[in-house]
Amino acid sequence: MRSPLALRLVGLALLQTPLSGFTPVGLPARSLAPAHHNHNHDQHHTQQRRWATAAPDADLEESGHILGFGDPDHEETILQQICTQRRKDVEAARAKVSVAELEAQAAEFAAAHGGPISLFDRVVAAAPRLAVAAEFKRASPSKGDIAVDVAAGTQGELYAGAGASVISILTEGKWFKGSLEDMREVRLATQALVGATDKGRPAILRKDFIIDEYQLHEARAFGADTVLLIVAVLGRSELRGLIEKCRELGMEPLVEVANNVEAEIAALAGARVVGVNNRNLHTFKLDMLTTPRVSSKFRELGMPFGGEEPERLLLALSGIMGPEDLNFGDAGIAGILVGEALMRAADPAAAIQNLLGDAESTSTTPLVKVCGVTSPEDAAAACAAGANLIGAIFAKSKRQVDVAQAAAIVQRVRAFGERDAALPVKQKILTSGEEDFAEHFRSCGNLIKLATARRPGVVGVFMDQPVDLVLSAVAEAGVDLIQLHGDETWEEVKAVVDGAAVPVIKVLHVPVDADVAAESLLEDAKAAAAAGCVALLLDSSLPGQKGGTGIAFDWALAKNMGEAGVPVIVAGGLGGSAGDTKACLEQSGFLALGVDASSGVEASPGVKDAEKVRTYVKEAKAAAL
Repeated sequence: MRSPLALRLVGLALLQTPLSGFTPVGLPARSLAPAHHNHNHDQHHTQQRRWATAAPDADLEESGHILGFGDPDHEETILQQICTQRRKDVEAARAKVSVAELEAQAAEFAAAHGGPISLFDRVVAAAPRLAVAAEFKRASPSKGDIAVDVAAGTQGELYAGAGASVISILTEGKWFKGSLEDMREVRLATQALVGATDKGRPAILRKDFIIDEYQLHEARAFGADTVLLIVAVLGRSELRGLIEKCRELGMEPLVEVANNVEAEIAALAGARVVGVNNRNLHTFKLDMLTTPRVSSKFRELGMPFGGEEPERLLLALSGIMGPEDLNFGDAGIAGILVGEALMRAADPAAAIQNLLGDAESTSTTPLVKVCGVTSPEDAAAACAAGANLIGAIFAKSKRQVDVAQAAAIVQRVRAFGERDAALPVKQKILTSGEEDFAEHFRSCGNLIKLATARRPGVVGVFMDQPVDLVLSAVAEAGVDLIQLHGDETWEEVKAVVDGAAVPVIKVLHVPVDADVAAESLLEDAKAAAAAGCVALLLDSSLPGQKGGTGIAFDWALAKNMGEAGVPVIVAGGLGGSAGDTKACLEQSGFLALGVDASSGVEASPGVKDAEKVRTYVKEAKAAAL
């Protein structure tokens, strides 16, 4: 006798039986139709524009998860706009190259380079480690341009050499600026890297908005091993048909879901490799708890993930910027997909190794701070360039911001990093500055690096201001760290440390017109550690001016501090000319915790020059490689 759950699944399966002559609103049935069938495309395009039209009950069963379940206020989302465009793209491509021609190209490609390898097997082979699906993505609707000029084949070689099990290539052109040629380049480059007969090469995934069988033939013709099928854009019968067609062509698809409704649809369609998009593709909102919820839904259906001989696999597909994002509990994930973080990384291979468990790859890259930011636009540009820290100055300065301006900067930086709270650095501190000050600074420095490696933070800069004012501004603006840049007493520093929910960086001033011994700086370092500071910043000073001098001090001091076990952030005279940041890091013996630039990357006081910022950040990140 069948269990209630089994009967429920059978009943749902019967409800999904395709209806004769039925076409879902907004979803042309041509993807499953015979090649000779003549469709009225004008009618389909009219349907595509009427996403808000309430659909009959049968339509809701087939495609309600796409159409807002009959909600008359449902509006066309960016996802649906993309799919409307992709249908036009498919028809244009079909008019130029027939399915028969694509099949011939696929056969020719397979004869020369081998047929598709199994996505399922490739992911399983990575165990007990997580399989990493490294993504090649030039741009996105939510983040704009990411790395439009990167060579696809070269990036693919880096991914493969670092141990990626899968390489995902965005092939949509309008919003993501990808192409089928990008995918072909990656396939050929990675094949050459590992040898034409070596089955250890990464599986090549066509990541696109697949709504038509024609796109599956394209994928095979350009060297794909698998494709992404997004439940959010496919009717139930369409999904089943595309899964069957994929397998007929020798590909096991990756089926993407973003909620429990889609999870059940994927389960009933027979998906074996399920990917959870933690980002809602209709709203682009990120929710990292989506993966465990979907895993629980599959368990509820009697289809759990994991085990020594898994029947199905679960991958987490979005929002993963570093190891700190891999907290999925007992969800049973077998792999992760990482895109933007790798495309922005100075060393993509090191970033992959970091995800696979090599934490040293993060600790060798310096923190890069852009200070004196006065607008959300400049903050966003610095984040996009790869800066780890954005400095907002509350002290009297040409670059001074008030609490409201700082809060706007914080909001933009948080949006970039897709978070809604301060970075959790202070909560993770396990060392005491009173016991071993050098170990304390090394440990806290690595915590800051890990926290800001993929999600930038905002530093509130204060100078000799009342403790109550500092604490109030920090809480109201929501900054992630505090920088005390003046001559605060150690009692005042400790009062800020004890009263704030975020960690404190203390600046030590280095006169450019006098000799300073590392020994005296180390004494100050001990006092700063005892007060609870997490990092030190050395900045140039002139009589009557602390910071913003645009003049460098003797960078050998940073090396001396590093050799004594206290890595410091270096500021003063950086970013103004090509090569100065690299020279700073070289003279510090690559022992500096990071670098900080303000006036050197400006078009005018308080206004950043985006190109100077990009050059400065790139130089700093590349110097350590």
